Amino acid sequence: MFLRSAVLALSLLIVIACQHQPRQSDPRLLVENAYILTLEQGQREPVKGYLLVDHKGVISELAAGKPPAGLVVQRRLDAQGQWLLPGFVSAHSHLWQSGFYGIAANDNLEGWIDRLYGVEAPKLDAAQLYQLTRRGATQHLQNGITSVFNFTYTGADRSGEVDRQQLRGALDAGLRVVHGLNVRTVNESWTPAMARERTAAFLTWASAQPESGRYLGTMLAGAAGYVSATPGQAQVEGDLMREFFLGNQQHYLESVVDSAGERARYPLLEQAGIAGPHLIFGHFIHSTPELTAMAVRAGVGMTWNPMSNGRLGSGMADVLAYRAAGMKVGMGVDGEASADRADPFENMRMGLYQVRARQQRAAAMQAYEVLRLHTLGSAEVLGIDSQVGSLKVGKRADMLLLDPRAFTPWQEPYAALVFAAGVKDIREVFVDGVSLAR
Repeated sequence: MFLRSAVLALSLLIVIACQHQPRQSDPRLLVENAYILTLEQGQREPVKGYLLVDHKGVISELAAGKPPAGLVVQRRLDAQGQWLLPGFVSAHSHLWQSGFYGIAANDNLEGWIDRLYGVEAPKLDAAQLYQLTRRGATQHLQNGITSVFNFTYTGADRSGEVDRQQLRGALDAGLRVVHGLNVRTVNESWTPAMARERTAAFLTWASAQPESGRYLGTMLAGAAGYVSATPGQAQVEGDLMREFFLGNQQHYLESVVDSAGERARYPLLEQAGIAGPHLIFGHFIHSTPELTAMAVRAGVGMTWNPMSNGRLGSGMADVLAYRAAGMKVGMGVDGEASADRADPFENMRMGLYQVRARQQRAAAMQAYEVLRLHTLGSAEVLGIDSQVGSLKVGKRADMLLLDPRAFTPWQEPYAALVFAAGVKDIREVFVDGVSLAR
């Protein structure tokens, strides 16, 4: 009798314990007692409360105060007043450049290109590009960047293996990525049919990768605006964009030397149907009011890369004029070969202080504005703002937990964060509510 009662009691305890054990279908993460900077439009006031992530990695609740009692979650995190903000978005990165810190240290863009792309990059094979890309992606994550547009390096490869390895490197690190596919320069030995075949093959392969949530699609890393581009390059890129519904980001008006020739090529982009809402100009430094107005009318966006622009002596994009004209602006940390740090905090400060110095007016740009440009603004430029860039119910739980003790006491949170915070203050980085860096 005693044995039977003991067995029944033990069975009951096991049932009760199992009822309180997290299951795969339970919410993935609860962050409570957090100071939440959502960066959502119209929600500038931080929320002192909690954030709940469902089992698929989507934010299911975000509210002030305490979470509902009795929640069973896979992980419960007491933030103890630490700051929770969306993961940074780099709308312009070169992950494979993670092995080239300090290269061509005193050269402007043209000499830097000769050294990196003319000497060093051709030595790399697909396996090395995988490792460098994965390393760069890991460094982005550790520094709080959770989503990127990644410009890839192709070189002489025609097989597509370097493309596949660079996408796998980013995904294997856990990064959310828009893959920038290098079309290659169209000429007699690389025909439009070859470019199409390679593009189609890569898109078919990429769509079958298991990380459907972290692979955000492919855009062309175009070259039609380059002064050295062949006449047919623009038409090929335009045709690929239409056939496969692809966007296009290309370096444009970055070079002091080539800017006049590249401005003269803008009509080619319009004629080929490239200039439009699916085109992004990377850097876009040496524009004119007339060219800016044409690009804005077409719906073109741009990415601002203040660290690399300063390091390479390329100049400063007039982002105030672009935004005033109605252009969408995002920010990128570029590559470690040109910016040397995949550091969004340093990038924001560099850009903000350049604007203020150029205008000789501190109020020319606010800390909140530059923080928004490096999060939701960059997501908007890439067309991924329905998924990332801010903390909102229904969006992916890509975020970072920041310890504010280094800049306590603070008076205005956004100014303290942009002026004083750094990667050293990051305590944890999440993608889909899963901790990827501490």
